[in-house]
Amino acid sequence: MGKVLLGMLMICIPGQVFGWDWQTKVTVSIHDQPLLAVCELLEQQYNIHFSYSRDIVNLSRRITLNVHDKPLKKLLEDLFSPYNIRFARIGEQIVLTVKKDAQYTVSGYVQDLRTGERLIGATIYSPAQQTGTITNQYGFFSLTLPKDTSSLQVTYIGYTPVRLPVTGISKKQVIVPLQPLNSLQEVVVSESYLNHQATQMQMSRLNVSMADVKSMPRLLGEADLMRTLAAQPGVSGGMDGGGSLNVRGGSPDQNLILLDGTPVFNASHLLGIFSVFNPDIVKNTDFYKGAFPARYGGRLSSIVDVSMKDGDMQHYHGEAAIGLIAAKFMVEGPIVKNKTSFLVSARRSYTDLLINELDINSDDDNNTGNSASVYFYDANVKINHIFSPENRIYFSGYIGDDHFSVKSEKSVAYSDGSDYYKENELTRMGWGNVAATLRWNHIFNPQLFANVTLNFSRYSFSTDFSYNYNSVRIADASHLYGKYYSKIRDGLAKLDFEYRPNPQHTVKFGMSGISHIFNPGVSILKNYYNERPPIDTAYNKKATWGAEVALYGEDDWDISSSLHLNAGLHISGFLIDKVWYNSIQPRLGVRYKLPHNWALKMSYTHMNQYLHLLTDGGTSLPTDLWVPSTSRVNPMFSRQVSLGVSKMSRNNMFAYSVETYYKTMDNVIEYKENAALFSTGNTNWDEQVVTGIGRSYGGEVLLEKKTGTTRGWIGYTLAWSDRQFKKVNKGKPFPYKYDRRHDVEIVIIQRLGKCWEMSASWEYTSGLPLTLPVASYEGINNPSPWDTPSNVPILDRVSNRNQFRGRNQHRLDLSATYTKKKKYWVKSWTFSLYNAYNQRNPQFYSIVTDRAKQERYLSEISLLPLLPSVTYSLKF
Repeated sequence: MGKVLLGMLMICIPGQVFGWDWQTKVTVSIHDQPLLAVCELLEQQYNIHFSYSRDIVNLSRRITLNVHDKPLKKLLEDLFSPYNIRFARIGEQIVLTVKKDAQYTVSGYVQDLRTGERLIGATIYSPAQQTGTITNQYGFFSLTLPKDTSSLQVTYIGYTPVRLPVTGISKKQVIVPLQPLNSLQEVVVSESYLNHQATQMQMSRLNVSMADVKSMPRLLGEADLMRTLAAQPGVSGGMDGGGSLNVRGGSPDQNLILLDGTPVFNASHLLGIFSVFNPDIVKNTDFYKGAFPARYGGRLSSIVDVSMKDGDMQHYHGEAAIGLIAAKFMVEGPIVKNKTSFLVSARRSYTDLLINELDINSDDDNNTGNSASVYFYDANVKINHIFSPENRIYFSGYIGDDHFSVKSEKSVAYSDGSDYYKENELTRMGWGNVAATLRWNHIFNPQLFANVTLNFSRYSFSTDFSYNYNSVRIADASHLYGKYYSKIRDGLAKLDFEYRPNPQHTVKFGMSGISHIFNPGVSILKNYYNERPPIDTAYNKKATWGAEVALYGEDDWDISSSLHLNAGLHISGFLIDKVWYNSIQPRLGVRYKLPHNWALKMSYTHMNQYLHLLTDGGTSLPTDLWVPSTSRVNPMFSRQVSLGVSKMSRNNMFAYSVETYYKTMDNVIEYKENAALFSTGNTNWDEQVVTGIGRSYGGEVLLEKKTGTTRGWIGYTLAWSDRQFKKVNKGKPFPYKYDRRHDVEIVIIQRLGKCWEMSASWEYTSGLPLTLPVASYEGINNPSPWDTPSNVPILDRVSNRNQFRGRNQHRLDLSATYTKKKKYWVKSWTFSLYNAYNQRNPQFYSIVTDRAKQERYLSEISLLPLLPSVTYSLKF
């Protein structure tokens, strides 16, 4: 009876349960499932067990499979071969490994076909493997692929996509030339490319298109990179019309601004109306307001990384433009064709010519001559030389200065018309930057890229005053001279490596050292009197030296097709006056791809800053002083957590993103009550400030239309920022001077036909915090019988710090550009209207006392009314 039951059981159970071989017929049907699902199905239905290491074999790739009665070996070959997975039977298990000899690496550069300019952020993509990479900051890429990969797709915005055959390619670097399209509006981008680009988007990061910068409405005819950045959510500008950036509640000194890797300490001309970056020579700009990669350090709030063009390797060409207040030119071309190139540009305003004879209002009839002058200039140069396919060297330099002066002459005469005495005064102010970069790129092998950089940066500010008095009839004369200047100089050496073992991993690591030399404030006074030896006094000529070192490492890793991780560590130290500070700064960014082109992102960032900016008032001015951390003032540090979600529309025309952030800042500084700016620029400046804590948090929304004849974006920011100091505002928290509750930015760019492009931008921002008097009374100043009411001082009792707010501001800017292509050149006219409806936005406030009416009131001072401009440019 037992034998019969055993026989019946064997008939009912399939034979493959007791054993299998390579010819076992299997049936599998799955839809959009990972490879792992196939293995699990074979194990459940056919008792076929798989053994593998998840660190080596990736079974997360999704497939669709439908086979019936197919031999097991044939099924596994079709299943695993495309993914370079080797299988072998060991006992009753199938062991999976990776075919190490089935891969090879393609590396090289992507560049402009006509100029040889290396393209940053170009995409190299394998549709068959559904994997790819992008070129780095120097146009270099490295991609490891299966040997049977036949071709790659290379794409870049504004260029014609190309197919790169890779079958039988040599181990040498390849050069991929891309043909520029005639106009940006004609770009056709495939869906797979845009989806790949969406997965590359990093949280709180923006890659700024120079086309968008030049399409934005222009202030006095000048396109400006910094104003384009200020039109982004989470970012506000300084003065109405430009100026410094305030990012997520931070101050202007908390922005690391780099020009070809060299720090720029003051990025504005004419008090913020223009920036130091000429858009004609800018190739690429990466802007980070959070989720900072580990390779960056030294600032708390943002990174603005600007790269200059390399220079045309094949042809000579240039651009020139003239507007209402400034003119500029740019020339580039080969020194040795396909070997060495150069680029030179220069700008100068001629506002000094326009207002050279400006009459300075005066009630004194003896004033015989008054004039004012203000202008700026800057120049850039870059040389690019290729030694070999593996070695390339760059040199770039920048110099820029602003000058402002006021001159007054006075002559007093007797009643008979003869001169009694003459006097004249001259006040001058100047500030500017010098920056230089020497960089060497070297390729060790197709997967390892290195970059060695030497930088020099200097920012200086100076103001001087001279007074001359001469009596005509008696031997009496006086000559006074005073000067005040500050300076900071940096020398930097940096070594960076980039290693790409496979398309899913990019590892970056390196080290740097910076030498800082500070002259925070030097005063010089000279007094010449009746030809006696001059009194010459100089204060605080001593320079302070500091050294900063850093190590970093970061890993950009696609853990799966949905999960992306960027993790890093930045370690730094600072030595000043025998005091040593150090910091360990972890960085983490995570992106998870959701269905229907949604992505969830989060980040954590720790940043340290060893430099401080002594500033007075609510506006960043050239008089602000850069000073180091000391034994009394510790380095600033911040921690920021961000969370966001983004989506690309199904037709890839619209992009949506929402981000929230929370940031804390420690050891921020503030002047003590009633501290004077110029008295604190000495060796004891740290006794005139207090340290405290800061906090900022908020949310940002961005809706962007990326393609079509109509492009643009709408951004909204809701934010809070406050500070707290033990000896300020009675130790209570108060709104920070850059705290803006609401900020709305709307930008529209419209293409009309082949020649016209129109643009408009509208901005609305909440008023900035103010500290105002809440009561006042008359004081006593040297009482005497001769005192008059006009001599009696008014003493104010002020409110808590920043208790009030100024008036909300809004402004509309318009621009229209007409471009016509000729046989040998392209000409264009740009017509701009700044502040189109002449909104009088307050920039400064003052308390005015009207003794006749016995009243006091708050007066608003506006600087920039409706300003039309026209610019003519020529590109050849």
